[in-house]
Amino acid sequence: MLIKKRFVILLFFIIALTGCEKETNSVSATSPSELSKEYHGTDWTLKNLAGESVTLSDYQGRPTLLVFWATWCPYCKKLLPGIAELNEKYENKGLKVLAVNIREDWKPAVYWRNFGYKFDTVLEGDEIGKIYGVSGTPTVVFIAPSGKVLGVQSFSDPNHPLLEKFAVEGIEMMEE
Repeated sequence: MLIKKRFVILLFFIIALTGCEKETNSVSATSPSELSKEYHGTDWTLKNLAGESVTLSDYQGRPTLLVFWATWCPYCKKLLPGIAELNEKYENKGLKVLAVNIREDWKPAVYWRNFGYKFDTVLEGDEIGKIYGVSGTPTVVFIAPSGKVLGVQSFSDPNHPLLEKFAVEGIEMMEE
């Protein structure tokens, strides 16, 4: 009976942990500009933590990284510090990082304050996630300065090579 109980508990944790991330490594060696699948989204507006409207098209002309996240997701907790470092390194050069909160059951403002993230986050992005086919958290969307979505990836590695490559290539695209 004890073994069965332990198995059920272990199974529960495995399901809970794998349910919030869909890991894909299919393009880990390529650059975001080489991602082949195209996404056709529409412009959207959501509120940030201060209650201000944030519209995606306001960032056209800049490489934009959308990070879909939730407070309850352990993989987001792993990824977001790396996203914060990327933002610090490249924001002044033109990169825009925007976190999109989805599937929320807690208080994103408290979470954001507790971790001291400086990049912006918008709330209630579940419908926006559908535009990009987001199926789990974290999911990262790479948007060129032209507004074209270069790719959508799910990973939790804060040092994933696509992050740095996108920042560098995106900033170069601005200069063209």
